Amino acid sequence: MKYFAILKDSLREALDSKVLYVLLGLSLLIVSFVATLGFRPMPAERTFEKLLDGTMVHYMEANKPDRNEKRKARNDLPQLRGGLYQLKKVETVDGKPDSPDANYRLVLNKMYMNEDAAAKVRRNPDAEFHALHQHFADLEQLGFFRIGAIRLAPVADPKPFDVEYQLDFLSTSGTRRIWLHEPSLFFGLVPLSEIDVPLGFQLSQIADLVLSMGSWVAVLLGVIITSFFIPNMLQKGTIDLLLVKPIRRSLLLFFKYIGGLTFIFLNNAFAILGIWLVLGLRSGIWANWVLLLIPIMTFFFAILYAVSTLTAVLTRSTVTAILVTIGAWFMFFLVGLGVRIFETGALIEEALQKPEAERRFTNNAFRTSLEAVHRCLPRTSDLNDLTHLLVFSDFMTGGYLAPERVLTGERNWWESFGVSMAFIAIMLGLACWRFARKDY
Repeated sequence: MKYFAILKDSLREALDSKVLYVLLGLSLLIVSFVATLGFRPMPAERTFEKLLDGTMVHYMEANKPDRNEKRKARNDLPQLRGGLYQLKKVETVDGKPDSPDANYRLVLNKMYMNEDAAAKVRRNPDAEFHALHQHFADLEQLGFFRIGAIRLAPVADPKPFDVEYQLDFLSTSGTRRIWLHEPSLFFGLVPLSEIDVPLGFQLSQIADLVLSMGSWVAVLLGVIITSFFIPNMLQKGTIDLLLVKPIRRSLLLFFKYIGGLTFIFLNNAFAILGIWLVLGLRSGIWANWVLLLIPIMTFFFAILYAVSTLTAVLTRSTVTAILVTIGAWFMFFLVGLGVRIFETGALIEEALQKPEAERRFTNNAFRTSLEAVHRCLPRTSDLNDLTHLLVFSDFMTGGYLAPERVLTGERNWWESFGVSMAFIAIMLGLACWRFARKDY
């Protein structure tokens, strides 16, 4: 009951500031705009052509939420596999309409070096059947579709160098994610240019852009809104009334901190649930793992709010709390960016096989110092990476891809969360100690 009473006071302060209404109105405006998006499935031939030439696999690998410079240095982006097979015919099974939910029968053509090689395949096609199945294996393993029977296509007058195959393509719940769709705005009134991008990619890019920009604005406004919770509590008259109540000072401050986090949690839930709902209704794809962004973004703010709480207890100034918190946020960003730049530069030097004496990024005293500082500070950059990972993997595959399958950079997620939680505990511990000892 004590917690809810303090939360009620914090909410009343936020409502009086009018900033809360701006934040909710901005979230509602963004959600309403996203709700106008539409996605029309393209003809099956367009999708199957991209599946055959390897564009889907290449695009997925090239757009993973990874450090692109590192992947370029490693030269590990897959190459396009076009030219092996040509799509000759596409038809739905049992005459069903053309859609991502239908099953299809494909007729594919492959040209061989000479007539003898083609004749040999016709006599014993099992090895080619296996090779054709492997051509789709990467995407099939992710659940986008299933490959059914593969057989030689009946051809009345076959060409000497060509062999035609018949393949059964069976749709799954994930087929819609890999299907090419034409996007539009304002409920189809403004069609956008046709792009050969699967629906899952489009949704992940939209969600990533909206949530990334929205989170920066939400965190900034959240810092401003919650920065006066503690200073207002410490004002003369208010603090006198609170201290006579039968509650420990440290517990009072902790409840005030949790009240601010609850306020931000509710705002995050409103925005993220809204984006999740409208994208699901408009596309038919429900990215449920994206809802984990609610506690992740709240945890991100908890780091900053711990700095704000300590500053407010020390200075009793709202303006100082805002400036110090934003400054700390910027410092976390710069440290994370600096570590990333040095890691990328060192990897590029390694890929170029530079001599040890010429490796400016690898052998650098400043890098060593920067990494030591980074180990002691909250890993806000890792939280950003985790956000991109969740959005990408869920909209693309319908589940959570393990970080090692998406991120090539090694990362200890337990360490990232552990260091961040330890930082919050230290900031709050110092704030509670100061609050308990100060004479008001």
